Amino acid sequence: MKSIVKIIAAVAAGIFLTLDMSAGNGVEIGYLHSSYRTNLNSDEMKTSSPMSGFQVGLMKDMNIVAGLSLQSGLTYSYLNSAEKEEVPMFNITGSYTEHMLNIPIQVKYTFDIIPAFGVYVFAGPTLSLGLAATTKLSVSGSIAGNTLEGNLKYNAYTNKLKSDNIPDEYVNLVNQYLPQDRVMNRFDVLMGGGVGVNIIKFVTVKGGFDYGLLNRLKGDLANAGKLNRMQYYISVGLTF
Repeated sequence: MKSIVKIIAAVAAGIFLTLDMSAGNGVEIGYLHSSYRTNLNSDEMKTSSPMSGFQVGLMKDMNIVAGLSLQSGLTYSYLNSAEKEEVPMFNITGSYTEHMLNIPIQVKYTFDIIPAFGVYVFAGPTLSLGLAATTKLSVSGSIAGNTLEGNLKYNAYTNKLKSDNIPDEYVNLVNQYLPQDRVMNRFDVLMGGGVGVNIIKFVTVKGGFDYGLLNRLKGDLANAGKLNRMQYYISVGLTF
């Protein structure tokens, strides 16, 4: 895992170093809204509960010619949603959280309306690495007259449940009843675009949409269906 993070960081650093030093450097922060679209057979499509969070990162904008530029950087994303699972013998509630590192590579074109105001459009891929995808669960129920109550953590990348206060045999039993359509790969390539405005040269506001091109399901599930991520965002940036 550490080597993967190092590779992503090295790619981002390489992008920054190869860009013209006169390019605009900046920071961005904004609201992020995301969900997953699941298709486990040809006639059934469903969308997961929406996740909300934020995205923050460093950006660099290199001018190519006239209003055309290339924008890249390194961003961190956080997403969270409330979760509730209905399974036999148990009541399970909790929250689902994702952490990601992203490298956007966007082609951007700016229309300067007046010196202090411009409108731009952008499009391109974003390389995404999942750092963590964890469901924290509060479990209560009974088995063979034994009352169980405790907390569990479910890892969507390893499909494992862990607990410090529930016996392993019961943890494994709960695991069998949980939906298996969230066993995911860490990597994704999102394609998207959006529009933005530049205000007084160094303030930018933008909004966009991305859709994951890769099937996030892994193992046998990858042959049975698809899991694709989609997201909307709006952010504010400062160029310096």
